[in-house]
Amino acid sequence: MKSTGVIRKIDELGRIVLPKEIRRNLGIRDGENLEIFVENDHIVLKKYSKMQDYSEIVKNLANIVDNTYDFKIIITDRDKALYSGVDKIKNNQEIGEKLIKYIHNRESVTKSVLDTYNFKEEDLTGYFLILPIISSIDCLGLILLYQESSPIPDYQMDLLKLISSIIINKIDIA
Repeated sequence: MKSTGVIRKIDELGRIVLPKEIRRNLGIRDGENLEIFVENDHIVLKKYSKMQDYSEIVKNLANIVDNTYDFKIIITDRDKALYSGVDKIKNNQEIGEKLIKYIHNRESVTKSVLDTYNFKEEDLTGYFLILPIISSIDCLGLILLYQESSPIPDYQMDLLKLISSIIINKIDIA
């Protein structure tokens, strides 16, 4: 473990404040869930992703789409691609600020003009349909349909809604 040199008092309710610089460096945003672990005499905080717990169902659904349609699919949690059918976007690659904004705003997007979305290591230019995955009150991530050469018909948004519903139902039942 690496020491940060930061010391904080615990208040009467058992709370501590994580310094803004540490949160920024680790990509921890306001309202984000943290998982708490105890290891010997250490308390370890880790960013929590409900979607990560269901990565197998996500991959299976995405594989079906990739094998059935001409466009590609990317499914993300709040930070990274859990599944990418696009060769240059790797699984676990961090998503860019533009996509993070869609998660925070719970925004669906239909791009019938060329657009570019960046991931940590790559930019992806093409045509997109984007749908947030919203479970109860929490936005868990995004589903992106991508095609490089021509716009994706708007009616394919129904496919994204179906995939989102399957994921949400699996998570909410568990």
